[in-house]
Amino acid sequence: MRIRPECFYCIFRVLNKEARLFNLDGVNFAKKFLKEAAKTIDSVVTPADIAYLRESVLKEILNEEDPFKEIKKERLRKVSKEIAPIIERELKNLPEGFHRFRWLALNAASINGYEVPLHSEGPVETFINTVKKGLAIDNTEEAFDILTRTSRGEYVVYILDNAHEFPVDRLLIRYVMGLGKSVYVFARGKPVADDITKREVLELDPGLEVFSLSSPLGVRLELEHETNRRILQNANLIIAKGMANYETLTEYELDPPVLYLLTAKCTPIAEDLGINKGSPVALMG
Repeated sequence: MRIRPECFYCIFRVLNKEARLFNLDGVNFAKKFLKEAAKTIDSVVTPADIAYLRESVLKEILNEEDPFKEIKKERLRKVSKEIAPIIERELKNLPEGFHRFRWLALNAASINGYEVPLHSEGPVETFINTVKKGLAIDNTEEAFDILTRTSRGEYVVYILDNAHEFPVDRLLIRYVMGLGKSVYVFARGKPVADDITKREVLELDPGLEVFSLSSPLGVRLELEHETNRRILQNANLIIAKGMANYETLTEYELDPPVLYLLTAKCTPIAEDLGINKGSPVALMG
């Protein structure tokens, strides 16, 4: 999805929120960001590209490789304790097969509705309000059909997004693995905003097979090394979490089908999908 004029409003809205979160001079932060943006604006294609520049400037100002480290830990604990158990309890009441997959996909899309530092309310409140809306686009049946046709030697790729989403993503990943499918998990190679890193994933679940993304935000195939590109292009199904992955992956014609699980947190994404802002989706692309 190409960047639109409205995207810059959101970029600066988050910049202002981050300045407050980290007690920074917002004007100085904005000036430094604009200087960096001016140098590379011709190479900006998607909203994720310009968002990465903002996060790079934030790290430079703070002189901190992972400014969100403690925030990620706190949100992870909260979601693990207050959301994941609710999802698991409901899962036991559903019949085996598609209904369980759809329930987990809905929850994985809905937990994406919370964004640090965009929301003043916490991840639990945002999640509950989002999941109640149901899937505005529901292609889970098509995705489940692909999963059930996946044979030995074929595999699924799961591309992670924000750290606090992982306890919910893990339930879906483990469910797919329980169907007898191989799942290759992709996480950020280096800290960017509140995205989860490969190291953090393995600390939380050492049993997963995890690969490091080289892309700054989302997935830019030309920036990934050969192994990652081969895994992505030869997957039976890609499950991609969040708006940055939607923004970037939709710029390519991929051989595997992609199931996008996200909540449309901004107007451009909502309009691109043809849904109301704040709605969760499970879209096959």
